[in-house]
Amino acid sequence: MILVFDLDGTICFDGVTISDGLLLALTNLSNAGNTLIFASARPIRDMLPLLSQFPNNFLIGGNGSIVRKKGKIEVVQPIENDTFERLKKLIEQHGLDYLVDSDWNYSLCNRQDEKANIKSKIDALNLAENVTLTDLSLAIKCNLLNLTDSSASLIKAELSNLNLEIVSHAHTASLDLTAKNINKYTTLKKYFPQADYIAFGNDANDTELLRHANLSVAVGHHPALDFADEHLIENEMIKLLQNPFCF
Repeated sequence: MILVFDLDGTICFDGVTISDGLLLALTNLSNAGNTLIFASARPIRDMLPLLSQFPNNFLIGGNGSIVRKKGKIEVVQPIENDTFERLKKLIEQHGLDYLVDSDWNYSLCNRQDEKANIKSKIDALNLAENVTLTDLSLAIKCNLLNLTDSSASLIKAELSNLNLEIVSHAHTASLDLTAKNINKYTTLKKYFPQADYIAFGNDANDTELLRHANLSVAVGHHPALDFADEHLIENEMIKLLQNPFCF
């Protein structure tokens, strides 16, 4: 069986580690013959510190915009160049904080890290460079940070005219932006077109992935995932994976 796991809020609960118990459960599932795929909003670069025990597994990063396949990174679909240029102008015009990821390097302006709480997740292995936004020629994903309710509404209205997928995160006051029609599910089906799968997620960016799964498991209580087949709280994940009822 193919098992697809989101990372943050699903199997990683502090932003920097996966517990030993969960890692053991995941390893046992893999050893039993299941195919484990990890799908995250993080770019591949920032998935690696959590998944060192799974060096050969297929990874979906950047909400579907980039993958690791057989050890090599492939960009699935970047944000279109003209759209990216308009995004840069919008960021400058409104003085926004942001994290923009390329295929490897990134550009970060985060003046309220205690609110967005993302700095500890970025390039933990010091593999990349934080470059200026003007020096970033390709963008796979843009995360607009530290938005107020009023500014988020205004920015979303302006973004609606661009060729983008937009995912709102009220709990972190941020917006995730990728190329139009790119998400974790579309990328999974691109590389595994006939696959049945079980999906685990916790947030709005997991909606399509869980909606099309043969079995969907939501961790937490995000309203976007009310349709899921199973609902768990954080400390129930180890018990489920240790005693899989349908894998």
